[in-house]
Amino acid sequence: MSKRRKSFLLMHFRQDEHAFVERALDWIDRVVNRSQVVTTFFLNPRERYILETLVRRESDVQWQTEGGYPSAERQRMIISPNFVSIPSDWFTRSIIRIVSKRKGVLNHSNVLGALLGLGIKREFIGDLHPHPQGCDCIVAFEMVDYICTQLHQVGKNDISVKVIDLNELQVAKAQYKTRSVVVSSMRLDVLIAEGHAISRSKAAMLIKNGKCKVNWQLVDSPSYMTEVGDMISLRGFGRVYLKGVEGCTKKGKSILILDYLI
Repeated sequence: MSKRRKSFLLMHFRQDEHAFVERALDWIDRVVNRSQVVTTFFLNPRERYILETLVRRESDVQWQTEGGYPSAERQRMIISPNFVSIPSDWFTRSIIRIVSKRKGVLNHSNVLGALLGLGIKREFIGDLHPHPQGCDCIVAFEMVDYICTQLHQVGKNDISVKVIDLNELQVAKAQYKTRSVVVSSMRLDVLIAEGHAISRSKAAMLIKNGKCKVNWQLVDSPSYMTEVGDMISLRGFGRVYLKGVEGCTKKGKSILILDYLI
């Protein structure tokens, strides 16, 4: 791909997304120019949107995504030339169940922390689903043996790990509540302050201390400008989805619609 065309494509995405865009363009180049079949790591919804946007520009390329169940947040994608059929068993993911030997509760953050503590990159881990019996985890197939032999503890809980079938997966149902907030700016610190009913100075401090992610990417600048469609995660406060702009007040402030994960 020419530098001019790459620069043209990059200008349609945020600066902090350019590294992933370039990686996505490399995948597409391997498919288009070398007739390779590419299986990505687990993509979050924003990464999936970016990759699909770029893939749709190519007329001779097909793709499929899969994350273990239809509404999976994190999914792997297979990209291939049109003349290559993609059977369902090409998706390399497995499901493991982690169970506490003390019947303790295994929450999402503790399980994720334990997996990352093994040296596994986040991109090899799909969705995690805590439930009363433990936590079901969708992971890359190539990581299963390593996890089963090396993971012995989650938090202070001794655990056991086993591989389960897809039909045994217990999917935690996400629930949202919607509310409107009035903001003077689309700055990240302003949105967090109004969205979580905290002071702007506290919001800025949390952001600077690395507690905030926008579209699953760490953002440490309070002045970062948010956009409709952003998923904002604040450690200790949960996730907020910027669903839309409802209108403006007489003083020119924006009325935003937010979805809160509960």
